[in-house]
Amino acid sequence: MHKKLKEIITKTIQDLLEKKKENGRFKQAMLNPKERGAIIAEIKLASPNENHLGDKDDIEDRVKQYQQAEVDAISVVTEKYFFKGDLSYIQKIKDATSLPILQKDFIIDEYQIYEAKIYQVDAILLIAKILSARSLTAFVNLAKKIGLEPVVEINNDDDFKKALATKTDIIAVNARDLDTFKVDIDKACSLIKKIPRKFIKLGFSGVKGREDVDKYRNAGVDGVLIGTSLMKAKNISEYLEGIVI
Repeated sequence: MHKKLKEIITKTIQDLLEKKKENGRFKQAMLNPKERGAIIAEIKLASPNENHLGDKDDIEDRVKQYQQAEVDAISVVTEKYFFKGDLSYIQKIKDATSLPILQKDFIIDEYQIYEAKIYQVDAILLIAKILSARSLTAFVNLAKKIGLEPVVEINNDDDFKKALATKTDIIAVNARDLDTFKVDIDKACSLIKKIPRKFIKLGFSGVKGREDVDKYRNAGVDGVLIGTSLMKAKNISEYLEGIVI
């Protein structure tokens, strides 16, 4: 092999290793929060239960307000049909903040994982409910291989078993049952308490006030995600101060 070709291949390998390296920013934000526990502030413009929560033109301003309120990470819902999300919102967020970004979508194909890498998010959500144990394990491995942080979402014991069989470092318990869409934080907290200490534990859904945050924290979470109630808040800093202090 020609010397120059060897040099090209060597440089290419070095670049690939750098690109595939897991950046760890989201994980570190959960382990080293600004407050008593990490706060993940969400951007979602709608949901199956809420036809309108925000406008795409306001995303950058809202993200700047989140940063001023000293949240630890940003979550963005990119599902387009029921949540009015879009992958383009990721760049809007990146233009407004240096905070780590969790992309929330319904990932069912490895193509979406590569897509997330292209858009340079820090972490992706993998919902155990909608994936077979085999697919979940494969997706966690793929995410880690290409430098994304996989966050495995669970809601029940079956999901829990799937998550434990993967190499994820982060497990999020969603208080919303995707079969009924009902929210039960107490049930979620019972499941959180079962998660071994080696995992970073997150609480998703149902946070309306300080009492809900305290329930999650008393159950042992490292962070909570706040979505609908935060999108509805008229004064973001005031709202967050009231529930995290």
